[in-house]
Amino acid sequence: MRDDAVATFDFLIGFTIFIIAFIFVAAMIPHTLFSVQSSRIDYDAVAYRTGVILVEDPGMAASPSSPVWELKADPGDVIRMGLSVEPGSAHILSKGKVERFFNKSFFTYPDDFRRALLFGDYPYSCNITLTMRENLTIIDDRSIHSIGLNPPDLYGSVRRVVVVKEPSLLKVDGHFNQEFNYTGNGTPPQRFSVDLQMSQLVDPSVDPLFRIDPRTDPIQIEILNFSKYVNESAKSESAEPELKRVIIFRNDVPITFPAYDIWLDGFKTTLPATLNTSLNFTLYPVPETPWRLSDT
Repeated sequence: MRDDAVATFDFLIGFTIFIIAFIFVAAMIPHTLFSVQSSRIDYDAVAYRTGVILVEDPGMAASPSSPVWELKADPGDVIRMGLSVEPGSAHILSKGKVERFFNKSFFTYPDDFRRALLFGDYPYSCNITLTMRENLTIIDDRSIHSIGLNPPDLYGSVRRVVVVKEPSLLKVDGHFNQEFNYTGNGTPPQRFSVDLQMSQLVDPSVDPLFRIDPRTDPIQIEILNFSKYVNESAKSESAEPELKRVIIFRNDVPITFPAYDIWLDGFKTTLPATLNTSLNFTLYPVPETPWRLSDT
């Protein structure tokens, strides 16, 4: 009886030490012993993090001197693919960034997206889709833009409601803006000028959705019913006005800036050229922008 009691006592001591050691090891390396986790939760977390980067972050280029990543010529110069207009403008997306992001001839899927969007050591795949409202289209008259493969059976997902900021447009119509009409006869060549005050356009007090920034956004000027603005003698002779040249100034000093195009009467044109009804001029942003906040 005495030997049995000692054996039972030794067993209890040994079992207690084993349990304590087991609990200690399990607490130190839980993922080794308890690796049964919900992969769904992990995927949802990655999807949520990716959504935050896309709609709340403006992205990042490799060069701090030219931070506009969507204008880079080499995808390797893009460190992070954020789509928002600027820091603090969550859910307001830049159209230029959206176009660049879904440009399948620029970024390589999945390598560039794993490097500059998904991050991490695990080789995640992704499907990112932007769907516009049914009655609205923005890019090339399409309403759905997608990158990546169709989701497998097991995946995580997140949805975000966003606004895509359209380029700024100044529209003048000869039928309605008659204060610019000229009622005299023969006139010498005239100059049509548009002044962009950077300090007013890039005013931080203005909501990013309505702010105009020529450094990152295209600026579009459209004149309709142009014949209303020509002099009376030209109207009587059915003569078409001629647009001779475009000069870009910075602080009243002419500069070389080829990043623009001109459409006359619905056709892309090189100057000099004549026009009849409409003029459309678009000024595009460039990687090394010449514009500063103090410029006009």
